[in-house]
Amino acid sequence: MTMAENDVANEIEIRTDLRCGDLGRIVALHGEIYEREAEGYGLRFEAFVARTIAEFVLDNAARGRVWLAEQGDELVGCCAIAHRGEDAGQLRWVLARPEVRGAGLGRRLVEQALEYCRQQGFRRVFLETTDGLEASRRLYDSLGFRLVSESREELWDGEGVLIRMELDL
Repeated sequence: MTMAENDVANEIEIRTDLRCGDLGRIVALHGEIYEREAEGYGLRFEAFVARTIAEFVLDNAARGRVWLAEQGDELVGCCAIAHRGEDAGQLRWVLARPEVRGAGLGRRLVEQALEYCRQQGFRRVFLETTDGLEASRRLYDSLGFRLVSESREELWDGEGVLIRMELDL
């Protein structure tokens, strides 16, 4: 890590207490970044993220934890674990703003999420992603996640490849 990257990393605070407005900030972060960076990730994707976050709170009673990375008042990254049964967690909403990438923030967020899963006594963690997100895939591979399935599914913008990965803890 360069000195500039270290300075960025030191300016970022991570918190796990959800406050009113945080859910909308996560949705907006996904909408803004993915629209710019990935084909087919427009308004319908943002709505999909909004629905999954609402389900996390309303249907899952927010069982799990959300990590919010903030630089001052700006949300610059996030991830979450949703409880999925007694022994599993689902890794969700992993994202970092482009201007803070390269300082290890994504890895730091996911590692904290995995440690939480171990503390909860989970035996496994799974995630779902799509093709075309190479940086995310490299991160998950480097942390030991293994490919479980790839299938053509109806996604937010039509049919696409849904990738499921798991990590045994």
